[in-house]
This record gives sequence, C-alpha cells and structure tokens, in this order.
Amino acid sequence: MELSERSRSILKAIVLSYIEKASPIGSQTVTQSYSFGLSPATIRNIMAELEDLGYLTQPHTSAGRIPTTKGYRMYVDELMEMENPALFDEEYLIENYLGTKREDPHALFQETTRMLSLLSHYAGVVLAPKISKTRLDRLQFIHLRRGHVLVLQVSKDGLVQHRIIDADPDLTQKELTQISVFLNEKFSGLTLDEIRTRLLDEMRAEKDLYDRLLQKALELGRRVLEEQPQEELYVVGTSNIMELPEFAEDLEKMKSLFRTFEEKAVILKLLNHCLEMRGIQIFIGSENRLTGIEDCSLVVSTYQGGDHVMGTLGVIGPTRMEYARVIPLVDHTARLLSRLLEYDRS
Repeated sequence: MELSERSRSILKAIVLSYIEKASPIGSQTVTQSYSFGLSPATIRNIMAELEDLGYLTQPHTSAGRIPTTKGYRMYVDELMEMENPALFDEEYLIENYLGTKREDPHALFQETTRMLSLLSHYAGVVLAPKISKTRLDRLQFIHLRRGHVLVLQVSKDGLVQHRIIDADPDLTQKELTQISVFLNEKFSGLTLDEIRTRLLDEMRAEKDLYDRLLQKALELGRRVLEEQPQEELYVVGTSNIMELPEFAEDLEKMKSLFRTFEEKAVILKLLNHCLEMRGIQIFIGSENRLTGIEDCSLVVSTYQGGDHVMGTLGVIGPTRMEYARVIPLVDHTARLLSRLLEYDRS
C-alpha cells in the first residue's frame, strides 16, 4: 500500500524522534515537536494505520510507538535527508586521522577503524585484504643481524608489509639480494596461494639440488609464505554500543552482542559476503539474519586498490542509528581509503 505524503511525514518524524530519545514516541511528542497542523487524535489514527501496515510497533499497551525494521527501511530508502558535514571532508580526515599511517597497512586499517568509531559514536569495523589472495609485486630481504632478516613484501595493489623472520645465520646481504631477484623474477604477479603451491612443487622436484643458494632461496620463500597473517578484522568502539539504553537495560541482548564482538565470526561472515557487492550496503535489524546482531544495523562499503575490491569497512550500531550521518561517513571513508591505497600503489 502506498503511503500518503502525510503518513510518510509522520513516519519520518517518529523515526527521527526515536533515534534521538530511545523511548517510544506518542502523538503528543509528535504534535509538540513538529508543525503538522494536525490534532493529537489525528496523529494517533495515522500512527495506528502505520502500525497496522508494519512500519511501527507498540512495545507495551498504552505506550507510544517505535519503528520496525520495515519502518527504518522506508526511512532510509525514501525519507532520509543525507547529512554531509565538513567533518567528512577527505583532506580533513587525512590531516587529522590517516595521513601519517599511509606507509603501514596495519596502522592504516587500525586508524581507519578508530576514526569510524569516533565519528559515528558506534563501533567501527574494517576487514583487511586477504593476504593470500593478493598478487605479489616484489619481495626484498634486508639483513638485520645474524639469523634475522627483515622482509619487505609489496603487492600489486600497493600494500606494503614488513616483518622480521628467522633465517640461515650464514646468509649475507649479497646473497639475500640475489634471492630477492630470483624470487621476484620467478613469482611476481602470482597470488601468494599460487606461489606457495609452486614453491612446494619446486622444492620436491629439486630435493637433490646441489645449488646451495637456490636451495636457500626456495626455503626462504617458503618461510615467508608460512608466516603470512590470515584475514584480519579490526573492531573498535564496541563499548559505545553496550552503553546505549536498548542494550544496557537488557542483559541478554548485551551478552549476545558481546559474544558476537568477541568471537567475530558472524561479523566476518557478513563482511566477506559484502565483498561481492561494490558500494554502500545497509543491513537493518532482522534483515541481518545472523545470530547475535539482530538488534543492530550495519552500514558497510567495499574499498578498492586500483580496480580491485580489497576489503570492506563500516559501522555497527543500534537499529535507531543516525543513518543520515553514518551512511555518508562510511561512503567517504571507503573512498578515502581507496585513494590512500592507490596513492601507495603509485
């Protein structure tokens, strides 16, 4: 059934009032807060119609109404006026949050998550790229001290990783440079999964190899791939949600949400699913269909490195989330992170 303009306006007013107050909204509140030129009795009748149509619900007899998932969806898709504050300007975000983190992917993703949480007042989440699926551009080995080598690993998407690994104590910097050249010529452009398979095949085929340096090159390459981190989920600001009245006053809801954030599997599943869909995705309340976050909404977007989707980021909050502020925040952040990753790649 198509809603009249009057019904749409009152639904919007109730959603906005409930987002602000976190308590059921009655006709008197709507009458006092908005200039509709309607009596409380007329507004009550319209609210009853909206409830019958599934846009509102009444948690207790004689209480006011609160929006349902359907009501929020109507608001987000058709009634919302998007905010675009100067706070989300890319240059402002770079200068105040992300500018110094460009060289370190871990720090960049961690700071992006923190920024999303601080600016949304909810929980920020970032799913980092699956390292095993990235394509190698080059490896570089730097001798630090006897038995310890710094590995610089650069992907075709521009991600730079560095870590220290154990290595043959007799390897010199000259030999490490030769190994870098050998591995780059042989494996550049392949995914890390593909390199791992080829390395194992070559090591089996060359088990009687007498070339000491080639043996060490294959062994060092194997060790680098063995120590690759798995996909990493960054979550910051869960306490922002736990302190909201709809969770703080309901112990079971709080426990369920706390377990979800601690175990991360549900969030990982949803963010991985979003990798298949570019751009902003909004999941409201029961639309999630994932245990533990039925009472939350998620605003998620993919981010890119060049033309390739690398990961997802977003904000998790209550169903009465300030969508008009959070959606542009997530969109701006995804574009900014893509830009920073492209900057690194160039």
